[in-house]
Amino acid sequence: MIPLVFVDRIEPDLASFKMQVVRACKDLSIADDFTNSTAIFIKPNLTYPVYKEGVTTRKEFVEGIVAALRKINETTKIYIGEGDGGCSSFSMTEAMRSMGFFELESAYPNVKVVNLSELPTRRVELKANGRPYGLYLPEIFFSEIDFSITCPLPKVHCMTKVTLAFKNQWGCLPDIMRLKNHYVLDEIIGQVCDVLKFRYAFLDGKFGLDDNGPMDGTPVEVNWFAASNSLGAFDVVVSEMMGIDWQTVGHLKMAAKNGYIPKKEDIRIIGEVESLKRKFTLKRGFWHYPALAAFQSKNLTHLFYFSMWAKLLHDIMYSFREKPIS
Repeated sequence: MIPLVFVDRIEPDLASFKMQVVRACKDLSIADDFTNSTAIFIKPNLTYPVYKEGVTTRKEFVEGIVAALRKINETTKIYIGEGDGGCSSFSMTEAMRSMGFFELESAYPNVKVVNLSELPTRRVELKANGRPYGLYLPEIFFSEIDFSITCPLPKVHCMTKVTLAFKNQWGCLPDIMRLKNHYVLDEIIGQVCDVLKFRYAFLDGKFGLDDNGPMDGTPVEVNWFAASNSLGAFDVVVSEMMGIDWQTVGHLKMAAKNGYIPKKEDIRIIGEVESLKRKFTLKRGFWHYPALAAFQSKNLTHLFYFSMWAKLLHDIMYSFREKPIS
């Protein structure tokens, strides 16, 4: 399959946007995949308990995709979901309710909104540092889902530099203490996307997040729309639109090493990238550096989050800075 990336300015109203998604689905030849599927999964980026510009995927964006797929048929089941906020920071069920995602269940046939942290899991064996690495993932992806769609935003990320199609699936890890796996994120996230059958990516680029992320930062209105039949091609093209060299991003370099990112010359782009470009810049603050050290170290993660000293260390830190989610 030729890796295709469709890029355009996002349509401003829902009716026009739905038709834009229909055109993208046609270019990406999703119809056959969808028609031959019993169930699919759509993963928005809901890393905050309420809607926040540049931080969370809009319900209207996901609705546009659902509406386009329903033009193909009304029988294939569509799941929409995400896992609870890390460290029990918030309930994803309540977050999806506050953002209006449950309204899609009554607006369209055969749509189900799920909290991945509340579903049964299956242990899968991945590879990290050349060794087997066990991870529990939602059973639904193995027993029901035929393929998955990811819906990220264009965001910088204080730990991973950028969060796009690959990184968005971190929220599919149902464990609320998924951060214990951060030190192997670069190695396993491409594998997670593969085993969970993420085949397509759609960018909610109405707003992006500059300066810092994934929750704090500066929301910027860029009005981008992108869609692809390859997560790797998508991340290469959207990173370029953001002025970020994808080869400087750890998890993307590893994804390329594992064969998940096609060569640039093999990617076919439908649309004009140059006119859409807008430079994004990551600006880390003082407290991001100790967090980054913990992010990259199994031992420091244990010290900061699981040891007898964890609460004291966090109390000290939050006496100097606000909690990202309060």
